[in-house]
Amino acid sequence: MQYTFRPRFLATVPSGPMLEPPSAPSLSTRKVLLPFDPARDGFSFANSFTWTDADLDHLAVRLRPLTLGLLAALGGAAGGLVGRRRGAVAGALTTGAVSAAGAGDALVRRIAQRWRTFGLCGGMALTAAERWHAGSPVPTSKLERDTIRPLLRRRQNETLRRSLPRFVREWAIARVDRSEHPPLGARLADEVDRAERQLREGRPVLLGLVGDSPDPFANHQVVAFGMERGDGPAEATFFVYDPNAPGVTRHVHTALAEHDPRRTAIRTDLPTGPRASGRCHLSTRPGWLASVFVVM
Repeated sequence: MQYTFRPRFLATVPSGPMLEPPSAPSLSTRKVLLPFDPARDGFSFANSFTWTDADLDHLAVRLRPLTLGLLAALGGAAGGLVGRRRGAVAGALTTGAVSAAGAGDALVRRIAQRWRTFGLCGGMALTAAERWHAGSPVPTSKLERDTIRPLLRRRQNETLRRSLPRFVREWAIARVDRSEHPPLGARLADEVDRAERQLREGRPVLLGLVGDSPDPFANHQVVAFGMERGDGPAEATFFVYDPNAPGVTRHVHTALAEHDPRRTAIRTDLPTGPRASGRCHLSTRPGWLASVFVVM
């Protein structure tokens, strides 16, 4: 599915702390700002969902190729213990029997339910950006969680289809490196330039935010509706709608490390770092990110 925006500039003023935008996007050499208002054009509910049977069924179907592949590998390995040809047959039969019994789907459901809540940040971000640009007569903030939920799942799938490999790769690099300036700077300047071009075309940008949390699923997606460039090649401050914070404008500051341009130096006022529960949100450091990239 192609994510295509038509330029749209509304004579409205966004609300939110630390932000006083004009009635139309600023097109100066240093700053561009779209009239996207998180309080109106974002969702009024936070990005926290509890599992329903529909959610679990959807997840199981989406992950079925992965679980079947895993079960096939396990079946083949078990078959190898009893002989090459006989083992291949045994592995195939084992995999077929397990698949037919729905064990793969059941496994996905059991694992998912270890987490009491889950997020659909990509789905919320993409839906909010698309609705803003389509000029929907009903503000996104007026939509009900249960009514919009099936759409959020579908749009979440679209963002993950485009970005999941990069999330995994950059999270793994940050997690292994564990330094304040991980070696993820090679593409950052290009990502900042790409985001600026998209914003100047009147198109909000979905940004992927990568940290070094022990949980690989703790990465995040937000809508950038403005940015101000700094002096460095990758230096910029993004104005973002965070699905975790209804009605609030938050900020992500990107830059390369002064001592080594191959490494990143990214700060944010999103609440990253350890939580009282002992888990980390996005990263192990407060106000810190390992990488930022354009999802779509």
